[in-house]
Amino acid sequence: MSPIDFSKSKILIVDDSPANIDILLELLRDFDVRAVLDGQDALNAVSEELPDLILLDITMPGIDGFEVCRRLKADKKSKDVPVIFLSASTDDESIVRGFELGGIDYITKPYLSKEIVVRVRTQLKLKSALETAYHLSNRDALTNVSNRTRFYNYAPKLLQQAKERKIALYLAVIDIDALKQINSQHGHVVGDRVIQSCANSIKRMLKNVNLVTRSGSNEFLVIFSGSNHNAIVEQLERLRTYFERSQIVPGSDIHFSVTIALSPLQETDKQIDTLIARAHDKIKISEVKENIVLG
Repeated sequence: MSPIDFSKSKILIVDDSPANIDILLELLRDFDVRAVLDGQDALNAVSEELPDLILLDITMPGIDGFEVCRRLKADKKSKDVPVIFLSASTDDESIVRGFELGGIDYITKPYLSKEIVVRVRTQLKLKSALETAYHLSNRDALTNVSNRTRFYNYAPKLLQQAKERKIALYLAVIDIDALKQINSQHGHVVGDRVIQSCANSIKRMLKNVNLVTRSGSNEFLVIFSGSNHNAIVEQLERLRTYFERSQIVPGSDIHFSVTIALSPLQETDKQIDTLIARAHDKIKISEVKENIVLG
């Protein structure tokens, strides 16, 4: 993991005491710090721009720190932002409540300068490590699109939302043709370029896409929702044609093609695998792969 540039780490300080804020601004001068004086301004600030870390005073007029934290953790957008509580209270009840509400640390006043900086740095490092681990566990290493883990965490939710809201949902299977032969004839380095080229073009050329996933060595799954069937087919046809005309290696005559099948969500479908199976069936029943979009 590359070193963290702390100067770009956004920290929000929430404290009703200007004197305390001045102390923290000085201690954290090497970070990108913003300060507000009350709970409502804190909630407004977070809604405008998510910080990387929040230093949150507990005792404030109006909305106190505990309530601010509760609201932040109840909001999908801000629930993962780490919160360090600041308080003059050292009683066990306050400390336990802070952790129960989702705080990740608890610093008591008066502040020890080295302690503040070390704890802030530690939590920022931990946040970065967790984000890196999540990314690695949910992304295909070669193409940086979603992997099967993220697909099966996210796609069923898209299907359920489409059924509840009664909106259209489509799943496209995009197969790279003859990838084994490309690897055999030109080597796996070229084969990897084919896969990367396919992923990059899918992300660049297809619009109104909810999810792009590499589900196998030569297969991508793409989910569209709320889109027009004909518009999706036109996009996929342009993508297919683009691949046939593109050079994998500039100056070479190496090309590749894809076969695409499109599967719409039907009223009786309960699982995303049903759409995948239907698309695979459309590909299999084609006697000769003509690399066309199967509607």
